[in-house]
Amino acid sequence: MKRKQREYPVELRSGSAILRGMVHHPGYSPHPAVILYHGFTGNRMESRFLFVQFARRLAAGGWGCVRFDFSGSGESDGEFKEMTLGREIEEGKEILRYVRHMGGVDPGKVFLCGFSMGGVVATHVAASMPECVRGMCLWAPAGNMREIAEACFRTGIPLPDGGVDLEGIALGRPFYEELKEWDLYEGISAYEGPVMILHGDRDESVPPEWGRRYLQVYGASSRFHSIPGADHVFSRISWREELFSVSIAFFKDVLGLGGDR
Repeated sequence: MKRKQREYPVELRSGSAILRGMVHHPGYSPHPAVILYHGFTGNRMESRFLFVQFARRLAAGGWGCVRFDFSGSGESDGEFKEMTLGREIEEGKEILRYVRHMGGVDPGKVFLCGFSMGGVVATHVAASMPECVRGMCLWAPAGNMREIAEACFRTGIPLPDGGVDLEGIALGRPFYEELKEWDLYEGISAYEGPVMILHGDRDESVPPEWGRRYLQVYGASSRFHSIPGADHVFSRISWREELFSVSIAFFKDVLGLGGDR
């Protein structure tokens, strides 16, 4: 029987900000759900509609999906110059709590999927709330965010408040200062559930060795999948097909599912 899938916008208050997102409902309940966390300077659609494509693919296969803009990004409240990794991690926790209590979602079958800096967010959310995360998929996780921030402040156009003009958006100094002494891998092994790491082997923004370090941290509970030729944003149809297929196969494997669910 064909299910009637639905897409609809939602809002979530996190502190003083309203986060705006999109829900993809597979048309039956209770259903497993995947939360998508976007990357640095990204949004809930992501580059060339990466997240939209994946969310619709999930819903067509019987999975719910929720994707929010972090504050200061996309259509959520706030300014990008107020963004810090720590703030996004706190918002990521709020999003996870929200999704687990959404109507139709099976709270015991909620997965995280983070792209680039969103992958870093996912690892820290999972470490803080391990009992709430059934499994986690990391796409080109940016364990080198400290180095990226350093490069932004070294090459960006200085602003009067201490931030930099980053190709038309203001990046705040607190983002860099917070990352200076932060080992992004420390403490994340508190999450002991299954982890899948996917990385393009031609990723110049986040070289694959940063993704492989997550494999070392998570050990036997993790797997690493390299996509030959793929860049950071998986900008070919064939690369995206591999990214999506491997990710969905991982989710299904964790739940012991076959067929379209």
